[in-house]
Amino acid sequence: MSLIADNRLTMLRGLVKTLPQTALRSLETALGLTNDQKMVEVRELISSEMECRHVKDAVFAPYLPMFQDRADGLEGVQFDRWILDNLWSALESREPELHAEARYVLRGLRTEDPTPIVFFRLVNAAAGIIREMPELALRRNATNDDREELAEFAKYLDLHRLSRQVLSRLYDFMGRIDADKAAALRVLFKDATEIDEEGGYRLLEIIFANLEDGAQIIKFVATVSDRPNDRFLAMSELADFGTRILDQIEDSLVSLKAFMGARNTACNLDEAGDRVALCLAQLQSFGHYIELARGGPWGQRVAEAHKIISELVESQLKTAERSVEDVLPFRSERIYGRIKREVPDFTKTLPQETVAKARQTLIFMRKIRNIANAGGFAALHSKVAQAIEVRLDAYFTELLALANGEDPFDTEQLFGLFELVSDLMQALCGEDKGAVARRRMASSNLFNPSQSPA
Repeated sequence: MSLIADNRLTMLRGLVKTLPQTALRSLETALGLTNDQKMVEVRELISSEMECRHVKDAVFAPYLPMFQDRADGLEGVQFDRWILDNLWSALESREPELHAEARYVLRGLRTEDPTPIVFFRLVNAAAGIIREMPELALRRNATNDDREELAEFAKYLDLHRLSRQVLSRLYDFMGRIDADKAAALRVLFKDATEIDEEGGYRLLEIIFANLEDGAQIIKFVATVSDRPNDRFLAMSELADFGTRILDQIEDSLVSLKAFMGARNTACNLDEAGDRVALCLAQLQSFGHYIELARGGPWGQRVAEAHKIISELVESQLKTAERSVEDVLPFRSERIYGRIKREVPDFTKTLPQETVAKARQTLIFMRKIRNIANAGGFAALHSKVAQAIEVRLDAYFTELLALANGEDPFDTEQLFGLFELVSDLMQALCGEDKGAVARRRMASSNLFNPSQSPA
């Protein structure tokens, strides 16, 4: 017998259903060691709700990403969360036996096990509820748009079995598409179109929602279309996938062009490097999987995007050496008579803006290194990066000579210059290069008191 009154228990149950998953986990943890019987009842109520949500996510797993915002910012089909919550509540009341069986089955389900039959039966029942008793799944004061959205989701539920099949092999499909994989994808696509005229398109939307890198959907679109040219694909019912990716690339390049052209971008070029690399990676999908015609509807857009990226990158590369030179100060030192030599000037104070610009420029270069070949600026990038690396190595060697030499120096000032050069090495070449430089600095006589000025 419950120690909590029925009306309060009902209120608690309703409250628990409204709490987010993170809050439920925190509450369950907080109540984990309690011995108070009323709190134990509350904990069991929370545990039951968490298990129920776990079952719901497992049953509707292929569709869960379609209820969330995409991390890559690409547009896609997205449903309101209330649809899933209301539909699951309707299943709990209309199909209690299937609901209970699913909870029991999931407790012993392993990752490698096939999808339980009860999951398919629940999804079919959900589609039936939407078509036969939509009021059970609609929210209060539902509009016509809500009804249309709910009806559209039922059509996606019809593809549940096919969705499970393709998603179970998604990792395999992300690799090289051979003849067998291509044939399997085309059969799945054909089966989807037989369920509904737009079933193939919806199946690709489900795949797209489950891809971390949405641009990879071009591989699937091209495969089911038997690697078409861009003219054919741009006029097909699948054109929307390519169009939305190209639209995002072009919008990103417009903002990137304004961003990199501004005067205050020195501290944000690392972000620009990520955005350039992302745009080029997305453009690669078109070149790899679609025959782009120079004058084709997509070929022209891809070529123009490449041109803009090349101009932005080359403008940074051409000023990179000068940016580094500005933070590597030298002074003239007399050796003998009129003979002088240039040595690092560790007494000079460098403007923070100049240092930040040099560092961010080198980070930008490192972030676009792996994609430089695809961008068409690999030769220039390699030439500039090599020249800067040689200059940094030479300057660092000069600093070591000062630290290990007999001339007195200010330890703090020389250490600051060591750190600056090590940071620049790390920005250009990565953490390993920076770590090696700092180990060499630590093994020098930099911190030897005998080298301090009198």
